[in-house]
Amino acid sequence: MSLCIIGQEKSKTDIRLLEEAKKQFGSVFFVPIESIGIGLNDRFSIHYRTSDMQKFRAVMPRIPKSYLSYAYQLLSLFPQETYMTVKPISFLLASERFFLLTVLRKRGIPTLNLHLARSSKAAARMISDTKYPKIIRSPEKKTGVVVRNQKEARSVIDALIHLNQPTLIEDVVKDMVSVYVAEPEVLAVVKKKTKETDVVFSRGEMKQAKISLEIEQLALDAAAAVDAHVARVDISLNGSPKVVNISLNPDLLTPSKVTGVNIPKRVMEIVHENYTKHNEKPVLIRFFEDAKSVVRDVLKTKQLL
Repeated sequence: MSLCIIGQEKSKTDIRLLEEAKKQFGSVFFVPIESIGIGLNDRFSIHYRTSDMQKFRAVMPRIPKSYLSYAYQLLSLFPQETYMTVKPISFLLASERFFLLTVLRKRGIPTLNLHLARSSKAAARMISDTKYPKIIRSPEKKTGVVVRNQKEARSVIDALIHLNQPTLIEDVVKDMVSVYVAEPEVLAVVKKKTKETDVVFSRGEMKQAKISLEIEQLALDAAAAVDAHVARVDISLNGSPKVVNISLNPDLLTPSKVTGVNIPKRVMEIVHENYTKHNEKPVLIRFFEDAKSVVRDVLKTKQLL
């Protein structure tokens, strides 16, 4: 059995995943996404150097945010029977955070309140009757600005619109946990400690955390809702639990040190187990499941369910 890990570069997490994967699979290859060529000829082609990548029956995408849209195009060209830890549609959904949370909300997953505007007038209407503080950011930037009244909000919004940037307006998250999942398990949970008001994307110190079975299930449901078998799900604990974000390419080493759980090892064990179960399914069942998957992808893309 062979496994192909696709990423931008060999990060420390990817190196550890490679090491653990070699203990589970007969052969493991790392392929940088920027070196892959895809084509539409008589049939689809996916090549890395002289290798035809369609020969791989198990693929683990470790693809950074800058390649999310391309990842969907690339991964969707693989044969339907290919086992993937994160499906192509997942990267399309994760390419923009408002889009991601919209789809999660439509699939019954509670999410952070979030507003998107392309003009100062539209944004002004959104902040005219809202409770502060809020965080305002551009979808292209992780760094947000905390505003504590309407005057501050208008100033930040005007600056973003002047730069021709769309505006995201969201609730301030004061208490958040990051849940690392590998279907069907929750592997580890950490909480970020930071002096910054914007907890979601700020740097901080991680501490091991405990969560209820309800929140564990929410994390698993959120990852499953976007067809990701391996992911980090960020959940706000302000009031009722709400999903804040999903990362499809998280660092796994820092939470491993914090929690004492060898996350890369357990991830690869579960990937191998899931791949084995995938191959054990009768061909006819896999055919119908793949056909349903294609239909779901089309519906998700067109209708967002």
